[in-house]
Amino acid sequence: MRRSGVYIVNEPKQEDSEALTAGNGSPDHVFLNKMEEEGDDVQNVLTEEETLPVEASTPKKKKEKKKRLPSVYRSALIKLVCGVYALIIIVLGLVFSIASSLTAEERVHKYYLEAFLVYLYVLSLGIVIYFQLFLLSGVKVKTNYFEPNIRVTVKQDGSASVQKSPTASPYPGRITENNHEEKSSLTEDVERNGDQLSVGSYHSHFEMPPVGGVAHVGEGINFYLRLGALAFAFGSVTLDGLNIATYFETQMTETCESQIFILVYALHLLFTFVQTFFLFKNHKLVIDKSKPIVRFGMMHLMATNICVVIVTIITETAEDYRFDSFAALNITSGLVKSCYEEVTLARSASPYLFPCTIIYSIIAAGIIYRLYQYIGKRVKQRWPSHTSLTSSVPAGATSIDCEKANKGLFLGMLIAVVTLIAIATFFVFESRIKDTSTAIKILFTTEIVLMVITSIGIIWGYVRLAKLKFLQNMFFSVDSVLLLVALSGSFIYLFFTLISVCSITQSFDSVVIINLVTIILSVCQITVQTVFILDGLCRCSKNDDQCAAKPGRAVVTFLLICNLALWCVSMFEVKKTKVLWFHDEFYGKLAWNIITHHCVPTVIFFRFHSAICLSKIWYNAYQKEKAS
Repeated sequence: MRRSGVYIVNEPKQEDSEALTAGNGSPDHVFLNKMEEEGDDVQNVLTEEETLPVEASTPKKKKEKKKRLPSVYRSALIKLVCGVYALIIIVLGLVFSIASSLTAEERVHKYYLEAFLVYLYVLSLGIVIYFQLFLLSGVKVKTNYFEPNIRVTVKQDGSASVQKSPTASPYPGRITENNHEEKSSLTEDVERNGDQLSVGSYHSHFEMPPVGGVAHVGEGINFYLRLGALAFAFGSVTLDGLNIATYFETQMTETCESQIFILVYALHLLFTFVQTFFLFKNHKLVIDKSKPIVRFGMMHLMATNICVVIVTIITETAEDYRFDSFAALNITSGLVKSCYEEVTLARSASPYLFPCTIIYSIIAAGIIYRLYQYIGKRVKQRWPSHTSLTSSVPAGATSIDCEKANKGLFLGMLIAVVTLIAIATFFVFESRIKDTSTAIKILFTTEIVLMVITSIGIIWGYVRLAKLKFLQNMFFSVDSVLLLVALSGSFIYLFFTLISVCSITQSFDSVVIINLVTIILSVCQITVQTVFILDGLCRCSKNDDQCAAKPGRAVVTFLLICNLALWCVSMFEVKKTKVLWFHDEFYGKLAWNIITHHCVPTVIFFRFHSAICLSKIWYNAYQKEKAS
């Protein structure tokens, strides 16, 4: 029965209880089915005052049908133009950076690369500011678009019913005295007859955002991935700050740097900060207005981040190669005046911080592409389930505890402490004692032990997680795509190093052997771990018993901490390659610089993102599948 937007639902019949027991539906599904049987439209709950007459709505529908076909072509044309524009931007970034790095003279500034980067950063800043101040003006970040006025009661005999919450109102924000009187009479009538009452929220939407609107209802990005983007953004802006400080650090800045180099670094710093704020806050954004402008803006932001990756890799490779060439020339022919004569703080920190810029830009491009996919889409909202409505935890809140994970947590912390001690010992032997052979053996031994332990943990974890339910539709996600990208770069780097190590036959000493073992174990470990993570991202609990038992959670915790330890080791990969002489000898300085600067950031990102994906498995795998 329907009375002014209020639905009265009787006690569940026997067939409804059987459907619930068999798992064919939840109490709210039974509630919706009852309303549909009565001829009500669940997705458009309108009062009598707001119901449009048929004569008024018919011409509007005809106009919409006439406009639908041209809008498809218009949308496709806009997407094509934006895609071509992004391709041109990426190609220009590649060409300008290579042309700037391949000049015969040491430092020649024609300003085309700098001017291009200024254009990218300024327009990107303008786009993000437009999104934040104009497009999202007045839009609040909400995790639930349903009013909290529906309650589902599960009785002792197993039956379920939908009830009205004491604070529920069918007309939020504009309740009159008549409404209060009508609600009170209905409530009394229902309580007297023993029926259960449920109120459909007046402001609830089943498809968001509304036509021509904006809402935060898209597929969210993992919190830890966003937190990692924040950390890498911090490393990137730190490097920008050090580069700006070189203006005051050395007297050769005016002759060695372009006139606008401070402007370029300052704009990149500002762009990174503003973009990080926007993505961290609006990662669930779905936009259905100003779609041509929004598509262009998203494509420009994505192309800008890809250009930052390309320019950073190429320029850092050229700078390192020229610095090494200057050092070699200075040793053989005496002092030579050069821009690389003074070692600045930025140049010293660059091998450790430039991967932060690359990894941050890769993550940002992935998040922006996900936002681009949701432009112009309407996301269907699920009716609230009885578990979320009767739970004492507030809507949108998550409770995180270390239940069934304590053993893995403390064992992982032990491994992490040993790893940090090994890294510190490596630097003591390499820098102070000047015993590079012992230093590299310590670091390789640490990696081998970590590889073996994590491989055993992965096999045991797969056996435990195989008991959980597998969701095939969850296989391709942003996390899995980013992990496969990082895996590809790791494979390229490991196979390049494997070729150079195997080519050394004349001096097959202990360092070469231990390096070879490390490479082979690394290839096997990252392969097995990727399969385990991609499988684990698609797992969820079948029933309440698995939710309580949490099979394999301790192993997942242990692997998470081990990957963080391997991430710390991989941060010094560039330093490690400088100690090993045979890679430079086999490939040459320029080729080896290109390989390391292209691949080492992906190796670092693989370890970091593996920990992010394991954290997602740690939480999601031990919850039941959400009803669609």
